[in-house]
Amino acid sequence: MGSQKLQIMIPANRLAQQYRSIQVSLDEAISRVTQRGVFTPSIEVAAFEEEFARYIDVRYAISVASGGTAVMLALRALGIKDGDEVISVPNVDVAASAPIAHAGGRAIWVDILPRTYNLDPDQLEAQITPKTRAIVAVHMYGNPAAMNRILEIAGRFEIPVVEDAALALGAVYHGQQVGAIGRIGCFSFAPGKILGALGKAGMVVTNDPDLAKEVRVLSTYGFHPSSLQAIQSGTAGARFEYLVEGFNASMDELQGAILRVKLKHLDRWLRGRRENARLYRKLLSVLGPEHLLLPEDTPGSEPVFRFFVVRSPKRDGLMKRLSETGIWSGLAYVPLLHVQQVYQHLNYSIGSFPQAEKVSEELLCLPTVPELSLQEVEQVSETVLQFFT
Repeated sequence: MGSQKLQIMIPANRLAQQYRSIQVSLDEAISRVTQRGVFTPSIEVAAFEEEFARYIDVRYAISVASGGTAVMLALRALGIKDGDEVISVPNVDVAASAPIAHAGGRAIWVDILPRTYNLDPDQLEAQITPKTRAIVAVHMYGNPAAMNRILEIAGRFEIPVVEDAALALGAVYHGQQVGAIGRIGCFSFAPGKILGALGKAGMVVTNDPDLAKEVRVLSTYGFHPSSLQAIQSGTAGARFEYLVEGFNASMDELQGAILRVKLKHLDRWLRGRRENARLYRKLLSVLGPEHLLLPEDTPGSEPVFRFFVVRSPKRDGLMKRLSETGIWSGLAYVPLLHVQQVYQHLNYSIGSFPQAEKVSEELLCLPTVPELSLQEVEQVSETVLQFFT
């Protein structure tokens, strides 16, 4: 009986269902690659880069191995080196923070806004020092950060802004796609993300040709572009010439083909997420703030809702009740990074970020995937209402 209670009927993702809905197109794309027998980046990856750049409305899109790799390469392309400080927030996954160290920088965290869960611009300037070399603006849970304020502050200090849009592909801020607003933008196509590959993949976007070239070189072992082209095209006597010590961090051809298919469905999937979020708001708005706090959209934005993130002082009990009724809910991302052993060397402690810490005690993610029916959103909402009433 206990195992039946823990069976999740409304999960965080429905990747098999999504696959079946576009199976013919995906299978054709996979077959196209396997029949050619070319799995390193080739025509499918190049086509996906062009199509993705058009979608985001940027000049350059450089495919990479993962979202975390995208952030690391973006920082490396900006010239981050040992001792440089990079400002971000502590309420993220390590995949959004470790790239700072992997690029050679030191993370400097700023507290968050308690209802949008993004970096608080009012606290940003106080953390800028002569060593600050970049700001990573993370669009948390699909809700855009307050980019106008962040860019205004960064501009006064001539600090580039990197957008981490791993959770926010398709979100719009004052008419612009996230990722295209700062100096350089980063995306993740991990299977459970808003646009998911059938494996790991990511993208870096920019309008700066020099940054685009640098990311491309870094992601392909550090090859000189002409040398790489000669090798990939099978030119006789192609030479292995390197510009830097780069990384094996490019997207494979299979993921490029798969993502080309999925990109055609992205707008429809985004509408589904937004519709689910609207219904959650409608049904759960009857609860007072002593029970449940609903998320707030950043002014001037249209979020995409990676999850529908609520807050409750009775979070743990609510999560248990949802689980008992077969409904997934999650803690993304708890505990906060600054209290974890891996970041003790940064010398933060409990109390360093009071807003983020308060949120982490109450935050709960509810599913919003487009494969979720409106009836299932009603079922989740009814379970939440019954818990409190």
